[in-house]
Amino acid sequence: MKRWKRTIISSVVFGVIAFFAVGFMVDFYILPHIEKKIQKVGYSGTYTFQTIPKDILNEASYGLTKVTKDGTIQPAAAYKWTITNEGRDYTFYIKKGQYFNDKEELNSKNLGYNFADVKEQIVDNYIVKFSLNEPYAPFLSLMSKPIFNKKLEGLAGYKIQGISLNGGFVKSVTMINKSKTGYKKIINFYPTQDALKTAFALGDIDVAYGITDQTIKDHSLSEWSGVSIKKKVNYNELLTLFFNNSDSILSDKRVREALSYSLPEKFTEGERAFSPINPSSIYFAKTPNYGISSLEIARSLLGPNSDAQKTTFEISTTEDFKNTAAVIQNSWRKLGINSKIKIVSGVPSDFQILLYAIKLPEDPDQYTLWHSKGVNNIINYRRNLRIDKLLEDGRSTNDIEQRIATYEDFQKYLIDDAPAAFIYFPYNFTLERN
Repeated sequence: MKRWKRTIISSVVFGVIAFFAVGFMVDFYILPHIEKKIQKVGYSGTYTFQTIPKDILNEASYGLTKVTKDGTIQPAAAYKWTITNEGRDYTFYIKKGQYFNDKEELNSKNLGYNFADVKEQIVDNYIVKFSLNEPYAPFLSLMSKPIFNKKLEGLAGYKIQGISLNGGFVKSVTMINKSKTGYKKIINFYPTQDALKTAFALGDIDVAYGITDQTIKDHSLSEWSGVSIKKKVNYNELLTLFFNNSDSILSDKRVREALSYSLPEKFTEGERAFSPINPSSIYFAKTPNYGISSLEIARSLLGPNSDAQKTTFEISTTEDFKNTAAVIQNSWRKLGINSKIKIVSGVPSDFQILLYAIKLPEDPDQYTLWHSKGVNNIINYRRNLRIDKLLEDGRSTNDIEQRIATYEDFQKYLIDDAPAAFIYFPYNFTLERN
């Protein structure tokens, strides 16, 4: 100790300094660099792997076709296709030299599609034929579903590294960027928007997608420093006011029209909608009965002694849309219509008026919602044979011009009959730390 005293003391001092210096380097230089390579993002909603939002899966793979923003179908993994047998047979020609992330080449045998009531025939390694029982024009848009092989390997820029499940639902998905070594994206799913915003506030995620309300605990997120907020219109979702057409009062078309025409021209929560087809689609049409918002016309339709003014309508809606329901309630009050709001957790089996958001398909086909035999015909819409015929024609032909004309007529007659009122396409906000 006497001999090495100075050496021991200087070594201890140097060791302590080195310990804190290394810690400082790790905390302020190394870890931030590593964390920059990991993007933690969040979405709200409960999903299985089959129902994960398509914009997420598109980062990992793509389908035989792709659907553009205006609703047109373009080649993707298939460079062309033919439609024969009066619209029942679809033959796809797959591009050679496309590889899954595990280096397996894409061919007719590893597409991984499994559609009910569709017969699949392997013509050769790069040609596959699908045979349907009936003509079904939306089939081309269904083929835009991202392709994964049995190992869950995709074809696009991100590779799925792992999926965490909780009770059969996806809790998180981890994806690796193939073009940037070490870069990965961890996507977390939260059951509600409040849970998503709380996770963002606590720093559990760096980006929050699909926020419709910029407040958290009555505080505006726009007031936060270091957070950027991007706004866009979600044309994949449409808030709709459904009238129960079997109701004794709402079965009168004039009452439904009056309730629709008395609604405000604008809503703060989204872009005003008057049609069930989004305005960026080639199938959208501004028909003569489009966009009417007039209290005077609504009053003239009701007349002085309408039964609608002698009753109190019940508006069923979820917690997310109670503020919009209140705006609608106030508009109807100016018309002399009384109403009350009932908060529900989903689509009730019985309702008088329902304010609810529907998911719009990429194809304009809305047979299941408005056809008298549609499985999602929740308003008992049974009387309009013209609408039934247009919906049948629209899904049975692949001629684009013919479909455009068919869906223009569909919008004209549906809006005229007013079985429902279309409210808005919601604004979506993306929160991101700078």
